[in-house]
Amino acid sequence: MELTRELLEGLPQNGPTDPIEYYRRPLVGRLYRERINIGLRMLGDRRFTRALEIGYGAGAVLLAVVPGVDEMHGIDLDADPAPVEALLRQRGAEAKLRRGSVYDLPYENEAFDLVVCFSVFEHLREYDKALGEVARVLKPQGQFLLGMPAVNRMMEAGFRMIGFKGIADIHVTTPASVAGGFARAGLRIARRQTLAPVPGLNLYYDWLLEKQQK
Repeated sequence: MELTRELLEGLPQNGPTDPIEYYRRPLVGRLYRERINIGLRMLGDRRFTRALEIGYGAGAVLLAVVPGVDEMHGIDLDADPAPVEALLRQRGAEAKLRRGSVYDLPYENEAFDLVVCFSVFEHLREYDKALGEVARVLKPQGQFLLGMPAVNRMMEAGFRMIGFKGIADIHVTTPASVAGGFARAGLRIARRQTLAPVPGLNLYYDWLLEKQQK
C-alpha cells in the first residue's frame, strides 16, 4: 500500500474540505503523501477482509488501500460518493461509499478488521465519541490507522502560508488530547510514527491502534 503521485492523476476535488490539490504540489505534496505513507507502512503486508476509510474525499487513500483489502467501504461528511465510486471502477477497484458522520457510523458492531482515518480528528471537539464509534465497528484485535497534524500556532502559520484560511477555527483538537482518549475507547497503541522533516519538529502523527479484547 502506497500513495504515489501517479495515483493522484485525474482526481478532482470532492467537497469543500477536500485538500487533494495540495497532494499534487511539488514540495508540499511530498509532505502530504508521506504523512499517509508513514501510516500505510505500519500496516505491513497483512491483507484485510473488510476495511473502512473515514473521510475519503477524492479517493486518493482508497486507491492506495484497496489492493490490500477484500471489501472496501468509505464514509465522508462532505464528499459525494458517486464520482469516487465511478473513478475506482475505471481503475479496476471497488468501494462501497456513503455520506455520514464519524459520530454515528452507519455500520454494525464489529464490522471491520481495519479502519483508516487521516486528517479528520483535528476537526472534532467530541473526539471521545468518535473514538468510541470506531472501536464499536472494529472487530476484537482489529486495527485503526489514525493520522492527524500537529495543532499549534506554528502549524497554523504554516497552513496559512500554503493557502488554508481560518485554520485556527477548524483545527480544534490536538494529537495529545486524542491520544489521551485511546484507552477510554478500548484501543491500545501498537505502533506510533511522526513526520518530522527536522529532528524535534513533528508535523504529523500516525498511530496504529488495536482494539483490545474485553
